[in-house]
This record gives sequence, C-alpha cells and structure tokens, in this order.
Amino acid sequence: MNWFLFSTKEWRRRPLRTAITAAGVAIAVAAVFSLLMFQDGYRQGLSREIDRLGAHILVVPKGCPYDAASIALHGANWPCYLNSAYLAEISRSVGVLSAAPALMAAFNNAQGAATVYVGIDDRMLALKPGWRIDGSFPHGSGEILAGAEVARRHAWKVGGRVALPEIPGRRATVAGILQPTQGADDTFIYTRLEDAQQWFQHRGELTHILVRLRDANLLEPTVLALRGCTAGMDMNIVPLAHLFHTIQGLMNSTRVLLGCIALIGLLIAGTGVSNAVLMSVTERGREIGILRALGASRVQVFGLIWLETIQVCVAGGVAGVLLAFFSSHAIESWLRTRLPFAPTDSFLCWSWSWAVISVAGAAILGVVAALLPAARAAELAPLEAIREGATP
Repeated sequence: MNWFLFSTKEWRRRPLRTAITAAGVAIAVAAVFSLLMFQDGYRQGLSREIDRLGAHILVVPKGCPYDAASIALHGANWPCYLNSAYLAEISRSVGVLSAAPALMAAFNNAQGAATVYVGIDDRMLALKPGWRIDGSFPHGSGEILAGAEVARRHAWKVGGRVALPEIPGRRATVAGILQPTQGADDTFIYTRLEDAQQWFQHRGELTHILVRLRDANLLEPTVLALRGCTAGMDMNIVPLAHLFHTIQGLMNSTRVLLGCIALIGLLIAGTGVSNAVLMSVTERGREIGILRALGASRVQVFGLIWLETIQVCVAGGVAGVLLAFFSSHAIESWLRTRLPFAPTDSFLCWSWSWAVISVAGAAILGVVAALLPAARAAELAPLEAIREGATP
C-alpha cells in the first residue's frame, strides 16, 4: 500500500475542514514570517538610511532628537531653527572633519504630495561621496540640483529654466540632476543655502547641521565637546550611531511583544489542527479498525495519522509564506503609518532561509499536533472499532 497517497484521502473526503485547518496554520505562519522579514529588513533599511547622510553626528534645534532625525532624513517642515553662527563653532570643535549646514522647507500640494527644498553649500559634497551628478552642483544664484525622482516627475533637463513647485512666481535653472540614490535624496530639490534662506525668509538660520568626524572613534569626545560649547544649550547633538542603536532597542522590544503574539497564534493553530485530526480519527474508527484487521500495525496507523497532520501543516506553512510575500506591500504601507521612524527603503525583505525556517516550523507544529490523535488511532482495537463504528 502507498501510505502517502492513502494519507491524502482525507483531503478529498473533507476538503472544507482540511482547508480551514490549513488556513489557520497559514495565518499564523504568515504572521511569523512577516515578523522575521521585518527583523532583518528594518535593521538593514535603517542602517542604509543613516549611512546615506554621510555624517556621524546630526546637530538639530532643541526638541525631540528622533523627530528631528526623521525630518532630516525624510523631509518636512521644522518647528524651530538654529542660528547660522553656530556652524563656525561646530567646525572648530575637536575631531570635526567637516560640518555641512542645511535649511529644509517642505510644502504639500492639494493632493497631499510633498515638495521638499534643501538649501546647502558645497560642504555637503564632502559628506555625500556617493552622489553622482549629471551637470554641476549649484553655485550661482537661482540654480538648483534636482533629485532623480523630482526631475523625472517634472520632466526637467539639465540647463532648463523651470518654475519651482509650490513657490509662486519663482523660477530657477537646473544646474544638475542627481543620479538615483534609492533614498530620500531622490525626492529633494537642492538649492544654494543663501537662496533658500532668502526664499523661505529664514536669513541667518539653519534647520540642521551634518557633522563628519576625522575618526569615528572620536565620537564620544566630540559629542561631549559640542554639548559643552557656548551654543551647546541651544541645540541637540545627536550621535547617529547612538540613534541607530536606540531605535533598534525600541524595535527589539516591540518585536518581542509581536513574537509572543505570533507564538500564541501558532499554539492556537496547533490546537486547532490537533482537534480537527482527532475528530477525523473519531469519525474513521471503522476504517482504521479494518486497516488493523487487514494487518496494519499500530506503528503504521500512527504513521498514517502523523503523515496526514504534517501534510496539512506544511501546506498551511507554504500558503502562509506565500500570503506574507504577496501581502508584504500592504503590510509595509500599514507599518509606515505607525512606525515612529520608517526607512525609505523597503523593510520587509524576502529571505529564502526565513521561508524555509517558517515552513519547517509549520512541519514541527504538525509533528507535535499529531501526537494525541495518532496515539488514539494506534490504540484502537480492530474488532471493537469495526463493531462500534466511530467510537475510539
């Protein structure tokens, strides 16, 4: 007898019950697999996001440093500003290789899409070695450097004279177009710092300063020096390495909670599988009794029920991985609206190793869930089972 083919008989006999049982496993596995994808993807996305800044330290106005870091990375309007005079003092601090000033302003159109302007000077180039510019960096008055996505959206070309979005009556020359960086830089419009301060009426003010160190090992003494300088009381000094680890710590705590919820979901799914298979064993008492009477051993009967249960769980595991994969975009969009700090890159990253682990976990769930119903089936007395029909 082909026990594998025989074990699929229950699928054909009660497809609805089997499908519902497998669906419970699929939902639990989808939750676990999404959590595993998030665990790797968020850490990598956050690390790339911070690396793109090209700085070791972010200097921002007083307020929440995490909100300020998110604004600097993704673009938004700032609630308060720094005095431009602080830049010179920061540049002279111990360990500082380069300090690049920036003035950011954001505007939302009627559709809710944001246009972000960032006023910078050529000191920013020292912090952005990965930038590749078609054309040139803006040096003359009224020149801009357009991010790749902005240029594509507005069909801008190098050398073109364009009307600046959300700034009525203001025109500028596209000095250069930034090649795609796969980050927020693609969506920004860069202009000279002096122009931005004039256009947005913030003369002598900055929104943030990016600081690169001579040596990353000098981070602690440089942070202490900046916090102790004359302007230290009027600004927040945010070490980006510390920011990364702090956010990671917060997300790790959240993942523990979500992991516990996913584990509870797996336990509930396993209980449902065990209950469904136990019902099947009860209904098939006569069939199992006939198998025993025809010579099937207790081990073979145990193995039959065990194999049926594992098939249901593995099928549910595969369906769960596919469900998580095809719904990852919707899940990521939902998470972006709720995470306090969401990287621009995708943070639900497909991984074959996690997919295999998730399906293997579903199989182990089936092994455990099958123990009770398989043991009950193996204990059936052949003649009594045939005579009483469905009573184990």
